[in-house]
Amino acid sequence: MYTERCSEKLKAMGAPLVGWYCEEVIDWGEATFTCELCGYKNVRFVHVMVHKDFSGKLRVGCICAGNLEGDIFAAKIRDKEARAKSRRKKNFLKKEWREESGMLTLRFKNQKLTIEQDSFLGRPYFKIDIDGDCYQWKNNRRIETLTAAKEYIFELL
Repeated sequence: MYTERCSEKLKAMGAPLVGWYCEEVIDWGEATFTCELCGYKNVRFVHVMVHKDFSGKLRVGCICAGNLEGDIFAAKIRDKEARAKSRRKKNFLKKEWREESGMLTLRFKNQKLTIEQDSFLGRPYFKIDIDGDCYQWKNNRRIETLTAAKEYIFELL
C-alpha cells in the first residue's frame, strides 16, 4: 500500500524511484508533521531524504523513508535512535542543577557543566562551560534562555 502510494507520488513529481538516502532525522516535538509523500498526518520524527538527481529534499515518515532508500530496517533503526535521543534529552533537562557562586553547575558523565547568566547592552544571555570549553553563541545568536542553554549543552555532549 505505502510502496505503491510512494511510487505514484514520486512519478507524478518526476523524482527518481531509487537511490535516495537520509540526510538527517528531525524531532518535530509532537506528532503533527504531514509526510510529503503519503500524506500521513501524525509524524513526529521526520526523515529528510535527498537524491543526487533531485534538486529538492523530501521530508517523510519512517515507512516512506524506508521505501525511498529501499531499506525499511535502516529507517526503523534511525527512527528508534531518534526516539531514544529524545528520551535522553527529556531526562537530561529534568536534572537538578546546583547553584554555586551565582552559576548553575552539574556534574554529568565526568564533566563539569556550568551555566552563567550575563548581559550585553541590557539584554540577558547565558554562557555555558563544558570542562573549560566556553560557548555563548549558537547559530550566530546569543543563548537567550536557560532552557536553550541546557538544550545546547545536551547537543554538545
